[in-house]
Amino acid sequence: AWFLCPAAMLGCPQSATLPADVTGAWEQAFTRHDVAACVALFTDDAQILPQHGPAIRRRKEIEGYFNDSMNPRVTYDTDTEMSIVRGDLGVEQGRYRSRNVRRGSDVEEGKYLHVWRRVHNDWKIDRMIYNTDVEPRTEVSIEQAREEG
Repeated sequence: AWFLCPAAMLGCPQSATLPADVTGAWEQAFTRHDVAACVALFTDDAQILPQHGPAIRRRKEIEGYFNDSMNPRVTYDTDTEMSIVRGDLGVEQGRYRSRNVRRGSDVEEGKYLHVWRRVHNDWKIDRMIYNTDVEPRTEVSIEQAREEG
């Protein structure tokens, strides 16, 4: 059992998890449609890795991404299935659901992974990746036909 001593000496609890106020902060800020609060949850050099498209890098691009994608009719619900902390890094895995409150129906659901980093005693999202369980729809535009008609 001598090989267990280094871990015990470091004082790293074997089952440390991210606090609920940390894992819930993203959902709350997004559902309030508070772009500034969402952006504040990210590290300076964070990245969002969306399912379709290139990485969104650093707070300035992340702010633009949220300004473009936030919709006041949509709420965001997350369910953390697992989180683990090792030192200044935390990993959270879960499921998400977007809901159109005007229609009262879910519009998307899927999986996400957040990598959190402790920065000056605050947990910040360093990497975010998500992917939908919803099959992509084929988009057809009728705008050109209207203009020509």
